[in-house]
Amino acid sequence: MSTFPTASIFADEPILSDVAQYWAEKRRGRLMPDRSDIDPLHLPPRVWPNLLLSEPVPDSSAIYYRLVGSAHVERYTFDFTGKTTAEIMQGSYRQYMESLYGAVLGRGLPVYSESRFRWDTGGFAAGHAFTRRLMLPLSLGDETKAAQVLSVQVWPTRLPVSPRPIPELGSNEEFYGNLILLDRDSFQPVEEPEVTR
Repeated sequence: MSTFPTASIFADEPILSDVAQYWAEKRRGRLMPDRSDIDPLHLPPRVWPNLLLSEPVPDSSAIYYRLVGSAHVERYTFDFTGKTTAEIMQGSYRQYMESLYGAVLGRGLPVYSESRFRWDTGGFAAGHAFTRRLMLPLSLGDETKAAQVLSVQVWPTRLPVSPRPIPELGSNEEFYGNLILLDRDSFQPVEEPEVTR
């Protein structure tokens, strides 16, 4: 797509840019693509391990994971396909992640976020593990309503130690990260970044 913006907020990260361009092409003038328009195998193979496909659990803030790429399995130490955020997360980390999904689903806009990886407040990975996410809305028949989220996540920093399993996440520690709503066309912020937990 020749009109894809090259100055997006994540233009320096090729994997995020690949997925954003694919999503933009599949929109075809709509607010968002339909899930039936999306085939992860049509994305470059380097993207596949970093993908997630998820959807809300009815009458809950929890999110259900339909597809989990191998990079997530490696980083989180287990395959959480078919699990929910309520089953695998707790505390402020769960609140943060569900706030990201809630923004995508509630506003029908792409969301970009940066944060420490999981609950890294200093002990795990010496406080230096870092991650970037792009979360994109998908409809299911009704093109005006986001029903699923296609996400891509990268870890620009190497982990100096092996990750702890995510169920060990401590609920006593506060987890902070940002949440940036993006314009569908330019992938630039539509309002000031929000720090959330």
